Amino acid sequence: MLYAIIEKNKIMEMKNKLANNGGKCWVRRQECPCGELKCYIQYKGGNGEEEEEENLVKNDERVEEDDEGAEVSSSSSTSQGPPFVGQTFYSDDDAFQYYANFAKNNGFAIRRESSKSSPRLGIYRRELVCYRAGVARHRKFATPERQKNRKSTLCGCQAKITIVKEFLGTVTQWTVKKFCNDHNHELLKDDQLRLLPAYRKIPEVDRQRILLLRRAGYSTSHIMKILGSEKGGDSEKLPFLDRDVRNFIQSSSKKIDRGQDATELLNLCKHMKERSVNFVYEYTLDGDGQLENLAWTYRHSVHAYEVFGDVVVFDVAFREITYDRLLGVWFGIDNHGKIIFFCAALLQNGTSHSFAWALQTFLLLMKGKSPHTILTDLDWRLRDAIVSEFPHTKHAFCMWHVFSKLSSWFHFPLGSRYEEFKCEFTRLYNSDTVKDFECQWNQMISRFGIGLNKHIVLLTAYRASWALPYVKGCFHAGMRGFECSKLIDEFLKEILSVQTHSENIFEKVGNICSFRSQGGEEDMEDVCMKTSTPMEEHASSILTPYAFSLLQQEITMSMQYAAFEMPDGLYLVRHHKQMDGGHLVSWTPRDERIQCSCKEFEFTGILCRHTLRVLGLKNYFHIPEKYLLIRWRQESSLLHKITQSDSGDWPLAFHSLTASLFSESMISEERINYVQTELTKVLKHVKNMQGSDGLLPLAPPIDVVEDETGVENAVISSECDSIGNTCQSDTYVSQRN
Repeated sequence: MLYAIIEKNKIMEMKNKLANNGGKCWVRRQECPCGELKCYIQYKGGNGEEEEEENLVKNDERVEEDDEGAEVSSSSSTSQGPPFVGQTFYSDDDAFQYYANFAKNNGFAIRRESSKSSPRLGIYRRELVCYRAGVARHRKFATPERQKNRKSTLCGCQAKITIVKEFLGTVTQWTVKKFCNDHNHELLKDDQLRLLPAYRKIPEVDRQRILLLRRAGYSTSHIMKILGSEKGGDSEKLPFLDRDVRNFIQSSSKKIDRGQDATELLNLCKHMKERSVNFVYEYTLDGDGQLENLAWTYRHSVHAYEVFGDVVVFDVAFREITYDRLLGVWFGIDNHGKIIFFCAALLQNGTSHSFAWALQTFLLLMKGKSPHTILTDLDWRLRDAIVSEFPHTKHAFCMWHVFSKLSSWFHFPLGSRYEEFKCEFTRLYNSDTVKDFECQWNQMISRFGIGLNKHIVLLTAYRASWALPYVKGCFHAGMRGFECSKLIDEFLKEILSVQTHSENIFEKVGNICSFRSQGGEEDMEDVCMKTSTPMEEHASSILTPYAFSLLQQEITMSMQYAAFEMPDGLYLVRHHKQMDGGHLVSWTPRDERIQCSCKEFEFTGILCRHTLRVLGLKNYFHIPEKYLLIRWRQESSLLHKITQSDSGDWPLAFHSLTASLFSESMISEERINYVQTELTKVLKHVKNMQGSDGLLPLAPPIDVVEDETGVENAVISSECDSIGNTCQSDTYVSQRN
């Protein structure tokens, strides 16, 4: 009955809007890729959202071994014991989450009390205190009727923790400097603890549920009973109270005039464009003149895409409540391993038509350059749109989107066998070959008796887009990992902090992206050599610290591998403690071409330990230039054209001019002959002009030569392939008779 009502009211979903400044504007989409509304996905909240998945996925090729063969785990302990002086965390948020978990397990809550910051270091000191710390301050009102004289919960509790930011080279960490666990009040029991405001939160998974049930005519008490029953208990087990639900419904009850929807957002775009020439946007209106779809970007994002647009993540996980629009954001990763913003869109819905428009507009804003790889969530409508609009782009599903759904899909049908299934699923995900995966995947399905499960059918149908053996031959720049998902979530949190109905979202997002892009060039002086080999030292002078750290790990691990020469230029490389197996490395000395069966270079752009072992065997002291990808090099050799192009828009104008010239010339053979004749003259003239004035990097060499028939040819040498690799290829523009 409940699901029938929800299905009936699906078209009315999210029509309640937030109009007060304190309301949340964004909620996570809770739609399952199988298409059924009742099969919604439950997401964990908090900073530890991906903790379970991180423990799931361990690539056996990346596991380090010590001298005795023991695995070295990089995952942090999940123990919730008390903090201690000297304990370190990756960020202040991690420290807060750890202390909050400890507090919840021990009958109290915490809050951020104070912090210290500087322009150079940012926030470098924080103090987290018990929720009852401090002294009550009674406010006096002029009108006696407003004087409530409520009893304060503050009692001067001294329990607290002090954390300080420390720098280890280019890496920052937060260290506990002080910890006091002395409370001067009674600690609460579990049934009392849930009543504290700090723990009374309505999860995102329940917000849409509440709005849908309210639209279906359910009262607050009935909504509480339904949510409680869906959680496997009564409403007293929910992490919020009925008055929290009433407040949420009341704050969502005010509606925005839909007739002013398009006018308001488009006026913001117009004003933003008048204030900043860097802002670019596109939009569509429906038949009634209402805003349908809207996309925008910034000039510095377009510049970044020119270099780092080989791999993009298209995230459509959130919906904006105020204007009832789906948020789509394109992200990339730069040469320092930082997430960068490319473009964003507010879409009317999640249909294939809306996604197709988003992809077409993205291509338009990015000057017609499509990415080599695009990563998305599991969504068949988005997949269809990508196949249609980006036919030459490799589409793959983000691994964190796959693993985050396993619990919702298989925990109930498998029961106590779910943990066993989860381990087996992870093992198969990391299979070495497609053949191994195919064989053992079918065996796993039969073993657990889930052949008819709709979700296993879905995963089987799309296995070529998520399983590692299928996708590892395509360049992903490391954007499929859980570490990248954390960085994207952090970026999204900053974007989602913007209240669209009260602030100019376009200006705020632009400021966020500009601030995050001002990280500057990392200091190579702090890079520590581990092997002191010429190969390592040479790479450190070319690659960024982020890329070099990845390569350095492979160089270090290559010393634990043995290489056995085989016929036809092949080498079998395996760990020195392995008796069989290993990976095949192909070496062609004529053009210095080296390939490994693990496909790590094709996947990340970083040479693997197996190929490095063979290069060492061949007495190579420097890695060949073509295996030090341009996209991973330092700013001095990589981003020069971006920083210099800020002085003018001529690179974009030149690109647009040449694209128009090409399209116009292809109309007839007469036009082609004329353009080729004139281009040859232009090339000759440019070559004879004065050399570079130092403002821009020198272009590839251009020569005009005559072939055996006397026909002049313009030869443009290129040194980059599709993934930023250095190679030799010539493009000939021949003058036709």
